Amino acid sequence: MSIDATGRFGTYILTYPGDYHLSTVLVQSIKRLNPDLPIMIIPGVGFDREDHPFDVPVMPEPSGSFWPTVGHQDRKVWAFQGPFELFLYLDADTIVTKSLNQLIARILRQEGRFFYVQQWMEEQEWKAIVEDPSHPSHEPTVQNAIATIGQGPLSDFDPDHNFLSCCKFNTGVFASRRLAIQESDFESLNHAERKFYRERLGINEWTWHSSELFFRDQGRLNYLTEKLSIPTFPLSPEFICRAGADPITVKPEDVERGTCEFHVVHWTGAAPSPSYFCRMPLFRLIALLETFVGRRRGDHFPAGYEWLPERVAYSLWRDYYVELFGAMPLKERLTWSWKDLKRLGRLLRRSLKLVLRSSRR
Repeated sequence: MSIDATGRFGTYILTYPGDYHLSTVLVQSIKRLNPDLPIMIIPGVGFDREDHPFDVPVMPEPSGSFWPTVGHQDRKVWAFQGPFELFLYLDADTIVTKSLNQLIARILRQEGRFFYVQQWMEEQEWKAIVEDPSHPSHEPTVQNAIATIGQGPLSDFDPDHNFLSCCKFNTGVFASRRLAIQESDFESLNHAERKFYRERLGINEWTWHSSELFFRDQGRLNYLTEKLSIPTFPLSPEFICRAGADPITVKPEDVERGTCEFHVVHWTGAAPSPSYFCRMPLFRLIALLETFVGRRRGDHFPAGYEWLPERVAYSLWRDYYVELFGAMPLKERLTWSWKDLKRLGRLLRRSLKLVLRSSRR
């Protein structure tokens, strides 16, 4: 029996052809652990409604003056006009490792507008660090927050808004209510942003890829949530999310036994694929260079990631992938491996530049 007998709750996943190798596995992982949970696909750019690999409903083209114009990653905001009164949104580069029933039960009790988010720090700790310039973590915390919402002149865009008033959140995983943010809210922000690009930044050609002001959907959702005074709550403890760069291993048997201590892995740029570089010995080359370069630019790579035997949850992802599509074809493995080989070359060049720069000091 479904935990939501009224059918008010469901899950949305934004996907496009370039990440089907992730989103199909995500759908399968949800079905395995929450077989009664409704799932709906938000079609990304390039999605062919007549030819796709999903056996769950695809969201119809939204009506309205602004909704249909939204593109790229921002299309996830279609969740706010979809059929579910209450919803959980998941990026395609996530995989479920534990039942979501406790989170669903909590959301069904929630009244009014709300946002459940991944907070990377407790609010009290955040304020203590951000409001104290002498705190040893002040500068990196502020820089991380700025990177989360946007590197552009945000204070010029809205001088009356304190962009560091509360802890920022990642928008790859969140829960909310239908119309918590309305079409007119997104449309007004879009008009203001386009005007700012033209009149203050001197950029006439704005697109959904533009990030000279906000860091795309993540910056805009953080801004609107605060601007509209929508109450924000942590997803934990009913829902614990681990990052793709966390030094953990996740195997299919862990999920089968229900021994995972977290509910979702969100790969955030470190997603698995059919590439040979996703496990030892080639993964070690990628991981060492990723951490060397990433830590020097402030990316999240805690100690231990570079010594993992495989990309986080690769074995779990591969188990679902083979279940869905059969053995990985050699051609596909080589295609993905070639992409990683080129990436390895870029990481190597950046590493050498960092070493040379350091030696000149």
